[in-house]
Amino acid sequence: MSPNQPRRRWQLAALSAAAILVTGCDSRSGDAQPTPEPTSTVRLGTVARADAGARLTVTATVDRVITGTAFVVRDVDFTDGRLLVLSAGRTTGEPPQLVTVVGAVIDFSYRDLSDRYQLGPPGAYRDFEGGRALAAEDVTVWD
Repeated sequence: MSPNQPRRRWQLAALSAAAILVTGCDSRSGDAQPTPEPTSTVRLGTVARADAGARLTVTATVDRVITGTAFVVRDVDFTDGRLLVLSAGRTTGEPPQLVTVVGAVIDFSYRDLSDRYQLGPPGAYRDFEGGRALAAEDVTVWD
């Protein structure tokens, strides 16, 4: 027996043990691994995540003006890209101007809000019925 033979056996044993640890061989290796919790692939926008009554500040582009007190802004952070903004005072923003709106998130109901915000005919609001809107306290129009 050569003097290096016991040393080689020890090295082989250490190498084998390392290989087993690296490959993760154990009695459970054939068992199915638990699947991670399912996650939504739909990205909820800022307004959808906010509770009714929450204060919110948004900066977005005016998409269209419905009346002097109601307009729609567009931004990728909104659930469907659009947000209805209602203002007690008249606003001067026009498409495609940038506006910053500070206000409170509300649940939109044409019947409940029509008189308060002088919304005009209901047809322009059908897409927003039952969704969220922003009741503006302050609107800044950027040039």
